[in-house]
Amino acid sequence: MGIAKGRAGLDGEGTVRTIRSMVAIGALVVLAACQSGGTNEVLDVSNNDETFTEADLRAYCPRVTLLEGTAFLRTYTSGNDGNPDEIVHQAVISDVTRTCRYRNGQLFMTVAAAGRVVNGPKGAPGSLNLPVRVAIRAGENLPYSQLGRIDVAMGGGATQFIYRDDQIILPEPETRNLQVLVGFDEGPYDTP
Repeated sequence: MGIAKGRAGLDGEGTVRTIRSMVAIGALVVLAACQSGGTNEVLDVSNNDETFTEADLRAYCPRVTLLEGTAFLRTYTSGNDGNPDEIVHQAVISDVTRTCRYRNGQLFMTVAAAGRVVNGPKGAPGSLNLPVRVAIRAGENLPYSQLGRIDVAMGGGATQFIYRDDQIILPEPETRNLQVLVGFDEGPYDTP
């Protein structure tokens, strides 16, 4: 009997060890499966044409700021500007960023703005065209100002958008006095 009890104890411990091992192996298989599909998408940047040198990473890249009063855009039903019950859409720019590269004495910039749009009390699903301006000041001069537009498909709730201007080419700045401004521009439009 003592031998039978001893074997039963060993078999019980062995079974517990086997179950633990199987659970551990199963967890590893699940983790490996989770990582195998997304690794190439996240880590494979070899197809990206844009390359940055160490000099690019250390170079001057002016900060981007939202121009005061231009981070919000509200559209109203005709003739009802300012009436909160007549808001059709309300848009906000919540984040801005930029990248800079220097080549052959020129500064190449890409500026991006991200935000969201929500329907107001008078809003409905449809398409909305948002006017976004990117401008660059160098002291008192304005070497770059471009009005762009982004179409946003509105559903019943909030919709996110990203606006990107990758056409900015300026002479390499002699001083660090550039100021990049982004915001909604409702007009009148006296610059492109």
